[in-house]
Amino acid sequence: VDKRLSAFLIEEMAVEGTNCLKITHEKIGNHMGTAREVITRMLRYFQSEGMVKLTRGTVEITDQKKLEQLQDS
Repeated sequence: VDKRLSAFLIEEMAVEGTNCLKITHEKIGNHMGTAREVITRMLRYFQSEGMVKLTRGTVEITDQKKLEQLQDS
């Protein structure tokens, strides 16, 4: 899930043209066919690793390089 989630976030960032995505965990889960709880857990892990910053209804990408490395690993 972590590789797919990092790929999704990078793709959304490119589409939206911003590193601050206005999207809920539930919408990400629906898009990826994964439970919201799983997405929340992964995003919290990403946040603890300094890759994203979470606020209500927003996922801000703070370290794109680290996300890309995760996606490629």
